[in-house]
Amino acid sequence: MDTARAASPETVARRRLLAAAALLGLAAPRDAQALETLVVTAVSRSGGSGVAARLLAEIYRRAGLNLQVDVLPAPRASLMALSDKADGELIRIASYGQTYPQLLRVDPAFYRVSVRAYSLPARSASVQSRDDLRHYSLGSIRGMAYVQDLTENHPALTLTQNPQQLFRMLLAGRLDLALCTTLAAQAARAAIGVGGKEVGASPDLARFELHH
Repeated sequence: MDTARAASPETVARRRLLAAAALLGLAAPRDAQALETLVVTAVSRSGGSGVAARLLAEIYRRAGLNLQVDVLPAPRASLMALSDKADGELIRIASYGQTYPQLLRVDPAFYRVSVRAYSLPARSASVQSRDDLRHYSLGSIRGMAYVQDLTENHPALTLTQNPQQLFRMLLAGRLDLALCTTLAAQAARAAIGVGGKEVGASPDLARFELHH
């Protein structure tokens, strides 16, 4: 029996990615001058998107391709890929392909994110599962596929343009909860100078594998 400590989801995702990159690298052309550049859209360059962009760029490099990541608002990011003005999207959850079947999902997933609900201690919010969200006014980020999955028919949902705006609204008392991925929340809180004591977090409410 293997008694080694289990690797974290982030470590497993990195290992999968590097294994794929190594396989692609076996057939990579060596002429750096002939590298083609593919353009993909991303909703953010911070948090998980920033890490995913660096990892995917390495996969493409080893496959003999350059990767250009254009950061756009979520609806425009989708539109650019759907209208062939971009070659694809950086990361989306698996169910995104059910909404837009004209996009091809690349398997396996190469990254994973966790989603939590963030709140001010003064709100005394108690959130242990996604079912608890319906008891509170909720904010999240427009265009994120996990929002639809977690907040369908929610009676009091506000959508923001980015994580920084989301957490500013939370601090201003306009929301009970801010629903966000852990890495994006960490980056947003650092950007606006919010510490862990000022904003509490629920346990993981969902985990999503992300596909190119």
